Amino acid sequence: MPEHHGYRRPMAGPLDGIRIVDLSVALTGPLAAGMLVDQGADCIKVEQAPTGDVIRWLGSTVSGISSMFQVANRGKRSVVLDLRQADGMAILRDLIVDADVLVQNFRPGVAERLGVAYADIRSIRPDIVYADLTGFGPKGPYSHRRVYDTVIQAQSGLAASQTGINDDQPKFLKQLVCDKVTAYTACQAITAALFARERGAGGQHLELSMLDACIAFLFVDGADHEIILDGDHSGPQSVAANNTPLAFGDGFAAVAVPTDDEFHGLARAMSVDSSDPGLATIRDRSTNRDRTMAVHRAVREQATGLTVAEAEARMDANQVPFGIVRSVSEVPNDPQVVANEIFSEFDHPAAGRVRHHRPPTRFHGTPTELRQLAAPTLGQHSDEIVAQTGRADQIHELRAAGVIQ
Repeated sequence: MPEHHGYRRPMAGPLDGIRIVDLSVALTGPLAAGMLVDQGADCIKVEQAPTGDVIRWLGSTVSGISSMFQVANRGKRSVVLDLRQADGMAILRDLIVDADVLVQNFRPGVAERLGVAYADIRSIRPDIVYADLTGFGPKGPYSHRRVYDTVIQAQSGLAASQTGINDDQPKFLKQLVCDKVTAYTACQAITAALFARERGAGGQHLELSMLDACIAFLFVDGADHEIILDGDHSGPQSVAANNTPLAFGDGFAAVAVPTDDEFHGLARAMSVDSSDPGLATIRDRSTNRDRTMAVHRAVREQATGLTVAEAEARMDANQVPFGIVRSVSEVPNDPQVVANEIFSEFDHPAAGRVRHHRPPTRFHGTPTELRQLAAPTLGQHSDEIVAQTGRADQIHELRAAGVIQ
């Protein structure tokens, strides 16, 4: 077995025995299914020839295994099927007979044309949990459009919410945040539906759009004026809108000090006087904003004369909530990250040396470890999966006809 630090013998996990057919591509659907695999489910990833899932080829890629593809698809089995051919569809139908979950993210109308819409799948497997993921939704003026992450960052209000004072240009987060938010939402919805099925509700059709998921994500804390409609709208839409890093002589930190102890603790850490009675409580500080801001300005002035190490020690001693700004390359070696044992390394048979994170939740009652560390190469398990449908003697013929790859 390849070297794999921090893992013991694989254990089943809370979703052991759950079987998924993943027809989705890119990040949203595959990541949703991938998180279920991380928790013990078995997943067959159905891909299309000749290149398979598009994210195999985006970003850092070796032999069709990209960083994103590895993280979203580790532990799955890949079969390449031509669903336009009757034999390809017949194989898929046989796989669905034994499935608990189907995940797809086709544009509205495509699943119907292919014959894999909910009604089609339910006729094969009545208690299937069918996750139907779209960009804008199943109907409406935008439903027909092609969608990627930045499209939803724009349309959901997320990009505009990144602006601030003297900064009116929308900003895109430099990550596929809408894809990931939708994936996490879908994963939770699928497990909720499986739970309902266990309680006798049967299977069901889940509809989730990226737009809906990301509006729900943003509006929790980033749309104050659109929630409390009769409130004071003189401030920003988000309580986090004015957060800026605290600059030291050799680096930065994020600091948040909403409570009284934290505000005065930060002042002490930076040798700033905050004893003014008009600053004693959060209510006092909200009334005397000019004096409050004067303390924050003094803190920033003092901070520039300290190193990160000096400031870290002072803030820690005064119980100030803070986080040192790390580059992405520094994160794996952060002492707390090392203590959490979140990263491990292994040798991928196609991509070479790989570092990846463990499933973030530790299930102490139903421990889970990845049965297979590597994401599959394109069609790696085609023969195995086709044979499991009773077609072992047809594999050569099916490959020659382009039904499988």
